[in-house]
Amino acid sequence: MARLRGAALQGTEEPQPGRVVLFNICEIWINSGVYVMQPVRLLVVVLVLVLVPAVSAASGHSSYGYWGIDLLGTKITEGADAFGDDFDDESGGVRFYGGYRVNEWVGVEAGLHDLGRFRQGDFRASYNALVISGMLYAPVSRSVDLFGRVGGGVARLDERDDGFSVFTRKPIGKAGVGVQIHVNPHLLVRGGVDVYALEPQVRGPGGSEGERTSQRIGAGYLGLNFLF
Repeated sequence: MARLRGAALQGTEEPQPGRVVLFNICEIWINSGVYVMQPVRLLVVVLVLVLVPAVSAASGHSSYGYWGIDLLGTKITEGADAFGDDFDDESGGVRFYGGYRVNEWVGVEAGLHDLGRFRQGDFRASYNALVISGMLYAPVSRSVDLFGRVGGGVARLDERDDGFSVFTRKPIGKAGVGVQIHVNPHLLVRGGVDVYALEPQVRGPGGSEGERTSQRIGAGYLGLNFLF
């Protein structure tokens, strides 16, 4: 990654602080491997190399509305053992959302979150949620922002196996951090890590009576926002 960073910055007399910070953030995130699948990491590298030359002209700190889509790599980091020893606790998902950035520092976002479909043999467990989050931004340069968010909503856990199909709805909480890059006045790219927390009634393979289980789902993501 250091080699790629040097090549991308070569030929500029004084690299902009925002670009340098962006490369450092991506390097740490990609090397950490936190809940992020290999294809997602590779896509991050490609987007950084392609988009960095363009972002210096974009400025994105005024208020705006947006809608977007995120691709997720998800993992049940706590409570997966309730489904069985051979349960596959990694999956992928997608988020559709909209939001409004009120000013340079704060905003709000709401969306539908598909957190993945996990499996063990013929058994399937899928998580979906409707979540509203408060956003806190920290501008790094004219085109790069760091952000954090905290939110909550309602989650649905669907469990399916031969002979039964059940679902349960429970409150869900979410917190996360990320970075976003304004490519132009109408488009930005963002990525980061979120953690979801919930306590559903888990039945598991065979459809037992159900047991309340504390679960955590980690999600690494990369997405596009369309501004208006």
